[in-house]
Amino acid sequence: MTGSRAMDWTGASGLLGGRVALVTGASGGVGRGLARALALAGAMVVVAARSPTGGQETVDQIVGDGGQALFVATDVSDAAAVTRAVATTVERYGRLDIVIHNAASTMATSTALEDLDEANWAEQAGVSLDALHHLAHAALPYLRDTGRGRFLVLSSAQGQHGGAMNPAYTALKAAQRGFVKALAREWGPHDIVVNALAPAALTNAAAAYLADDPERTRQAMKSFPLGRMGDMRDDIGPAAVAMCSDLWRFVTGQTVNVDGGYYTAL
Repeated sequence: MTGSRAMDWTGASGLLGGRVALVTGASGGVGRGLARALALAGAMVVVAARSPTGGQETVDQIVGDGGQALFVATDVSDAAAVTRAVATTVERYGRLDIVIHNAASTMATSTALEDLDEANWAEQAGVSLDALHHLAHAALPYLRDTGRGRFLVLSSAQGQHGGAMNPAYTALKAAQRGFVKALAREWGPHDIVVNALAPAALTNAAAAYLADDPERTRQAMKSFPLGRMGDMRDDIGPAAVAMCSDLWRFVTGQTVNVDGGYYTAL
């Protein structure tokens, strides 16, 4: 797999300087990468996740990078927990400018419809879709006060091309796209920008899968015009930073594929 240069974050702190961001599911993976990127761009970051260990690790990494962060234990499928996370954010930092919903269900794995029971569907829906409803309700009073509110959803190309890995996952990711479009129209008059980001990230799980078969990896990378999957902090992160900054203040209601060109037809 072709390597990439590390992102030069020098001077990036002005992009989100003074803003406060809440990122769900940031105890590891893409969420951690996004949280670190936002902090490097100057934001104060609240890590809202279920894992205290992973969440605190993310906070420690942000602080190690010179940023400010706070962990708040949060089950995003629980409306009361989401409300508490937002309230804690505002109590600690005095405002809320950016909300990123990244949390993903642990059940979002390859599952045929005949094997998809009600509990599985409900759990995935709770994390992917119910949580959006909770976050939107809790965050709106604060986002519309900033004049530059940002609401970003980590979606997936599966919801655009109809991936067959898991019908629940695909349906819910497609629903997220509709939710983003609807909120973009409803919240536009409040100067709140609402978008979705669909990444192709080299997560630990993806790296382990590819490492098992070098030939499979070489073949897979041929589908990426840039020859690689994205680094969570230095490739996916900058896209999220830009989408949450003033640079993207006139782009809303969109699903942006940050995937190294993998899905050029979408």
